[in-house]
Amino acid sequence: MSVDVLAHLVRIHVNREPYDSPNPTTGEHLYALADIPPHQRLYREVDGEKEDKPVPRDGKPIHLKKDEHFYSQKVLAIFVNTDEHEIDHKHISYAQVVDLYLGSGGSPSNEYLVKFSHGPAENPNGTLAPGQKVAVKDGMRFRVAGTGES
Repeated sequence: MSVDVLAHLVRIHVNREPYDSPNPTTGEHLYALADIPPHQRLYREVDGEKEDKPVPRDGKPIHLKKDEHFYSQKVLAIFVNTDEHEIDHKHISYAQVVDLYLGSGGSPSNEYLVKFSHGPAENPNGTLAPGQKVAVKDGMRFRVAGTGES
């Protein structure tokens, strides 16, 4: 390996394992480097109280810092009115489901009826009301409809 190539490598940590990566690199390369499976998402740790940043699995350049840390987390596929969405948390709120619905072309309204099915054992199906949240599992389905009330 030439000195020029070595000068552009930086040590990073993915899931607590050290790796040498070219800098800059891409999300695609980081996922491959650490062998992150398709059902997981890679996150870049951020200092302080801020949310860690998801690393897109694409070819856009990412600039690394020496000894920077990344971790992977399982992603769940849920369906909102047949549109698939990936989430990485174990619960979802009424507001989050409605936001996913509106992001996929839903029409704004003050009230929505949110029904769910194919959920985990503790909540296999039911209705989600404003202010409530529900445990989710892979393949869970949500149906959102406007009530027509304003």
